[in-house]
Amino acid sequence: MSLLTLLVLESRFEPGANMTKSRSTSALDADELALMHAIRHSPRSRAELAEMMGWSRNTVVAKLAGLIEAGWVTEFSELQAGRGRPFARYAVNPAAATTFIAGFDVESVTAAICQIDGTILAWERQQLPAVSGPDAAVMTLDDMLKRMTGKAGIPRQQIEAMVVAANGPVSDMRVTVPWSKVGVLPSDFSAHFGMKVAVENDANIVALGVQRENPQASSVLALLVETGIGAGIVFSGQLNRGFSGWAGEVGHIPVAAAGDTPCVCGNRGCVASIASNPALIRSISTKDRPLKTVDDLRGAVISGDTDAIMALRQAGRHIGEAITGLVIGLAPDIISVGGSFAKIGDHLIAGIRESLSQRTPPAISSHLRILGMQDHNRSGIRGASEIAFDLLFPR
Repeated sequence: MSLLTLLVLESRFEPGANMTKSRSTSALDADELALMHAIRHSPRSRAELAEMMGWSRNTVVAKLAGLIEAGWVTEFSELQAGRGRPFARYAVNPAAATTFIAGFDVESVTAAICQIDGTILAWERQQLPAVSGPDAAVMTLDDMLKRMTGKAGIPRQQIEAMVVAANGPVSDMRVTVPWSKVGVLPSDFSAHFGMKVAVENDANIVALGVQRENPQASSVLALLVETGIGAGIVFSGQLNRGFSGWAGEVGHIPVAAAGDTPCVCGNRGCVASIASNPALIRSISTKDRPLKTVDDLRGAVISGDTDAIMALRQAGRHIGEAITGLVIGLAPDIISVGGSFAKIGDHLIAGIRESLSQRTPPAISSHLRILGMQDHNRSGIRGASEIAFDLLFPR
């Protein structure tokens, strides 16, 4: 399932929601950028901002006035508890910037035009060409962007940032592994599209969204079980990409049950070979009960098929085995599990929980919070919006 498929069903189309700004983000000075980050997640008053920034009230007022005039910040009144006088609060104007977010899966790419807060203005899904690769990926994105801006009545030059989600390791926010269907993406993305561009691993994007949804958690491990098995790792609000983007590629951790099965990564016995979507579906499909899709598996589970239920739980155990060292080493506040399988009851997550409770020290296992994502697509769009904000307002 692609990054945006479920979220778009709940979104409303709002043509022309963006507004004309008097200054681009490149014209903002360091203080103005700092103010944008100070209000990025929560509206604040002038007094709160003065305390946060260490500035005088007059300096805050002057800086805010410039950002309001430029269209980046909006002001609204709010009643104080126990008092009758309203006071002003300031927030990022969600319609101040428009972004293009795209997510690649095995067969297709889903794209959305969004406001800076992630509100979707237009969306579209398109199959990837039969002959795939980096050139085809760029051509597909170009075609979708042109068609979507035309249909939505949004000038292309109004799109100021692009975030692309790809499966597999992503290095330098622009390339992915050569064995993926997308291939190694070109380094001149920004020049080609005429905007700021970031390419990121899909699980990493989801992890940023999960951390945003759980601001009290200082460390998050987000598992995404789809065609492969990836994990996004966020500590103290920062994404950990590791060497060449390989941090969190847990699908390529060997487990005993996978034996000597060769993997596309060059290793053998990787957990993705027995616990990812296609591998698991193949393993339990029979001549009398053919299963080809996740929906087929969901139907079998709903009908009470014991083999299908146990297969999901066993897949969870295998994944739990694979991530044991990661969990002990990082001791995350939250382990959040998303993907198509995670939505088929609690079977996959129960298997992960069972395996980790047996393999991790009691001090860790007794405090583990293993949660199923209500909607990993929603988390993904939030994460992509975080990346887009950093592109537009660099610290």
